[in-house]
Amino acid sequence: MKKLLVYLVATMFMAASAYAEKRIGASLAFTMFDSSGTEETKSSGEKNSTTIEEDVLVPALFFEVANDNGLALGLDFTPADQELGSGTGDDDDAETSGANKASAELTGHYTAYVLIPVKSNGAYLKAGIAHASIDTTENLATGTEYGNADVNGLIVGVGFNRERDNGGFFRMEGTYTDYEDVKFRGALDGDSVRNVVDADVDALAIRISVGKAF
Repeated sequence: MKKLLVYLVATMFMAASAYAEKRIGASLAFTMFDSSGTEETKSSGEKNSTTIEEDVLVPALFFEVANDNGLALGLDFTPADQELGSGTGDDDDAETSGANKASAELTGHYTAYVLIPVKSNGAYLKAGIAHASIDTTENLATGTEYGNADVNGLIVGVGFNRERDNGGFFRMEGTYTDYEDVKFRGALDGDSVRNVVDADVDALAIRISVGKAF
């Protein structure tokens, strides 16, 4: 999917000169992250599952090109990291003691998308692909580290766009992003075993955007 994202971005910029309209803008989204994960512990082999919900405000910058029919290709980038959640748990290693603390963030998030107009009242459908990194931070009594991983996702949504005579526009939309499952493997211990975490992240967002067409 990452190759497809790169291809869409390259196509968008190569086609920009042929499109009638360019748009730039900024947005702010109230985003509800739903993160679920299952950890298989290295000592006991037990599988422990948890789900964390996190509500955050996510800013983004975007650039779009649109043809005469209103079909638009766009790219947005989120300059801020988004907290996915944090938690604490007991140490499962018989050789150590203490609390385990872990958290994760979504970083370097960008999306390539298409806007498909519906009739002529400003309504549109949105579809695209997203790419980001999940950065984990942990303070574990065992000293285990999980590291980071790249993740891709599919985004779908609906919205409404209101244009002004001076080229400015206001937009409101709702989107759902389904990120692919990702696996984190802890560092090997002295017995050559490790903890493994399978994680899945989904996001539901309500976004408000303002911009300028030229």
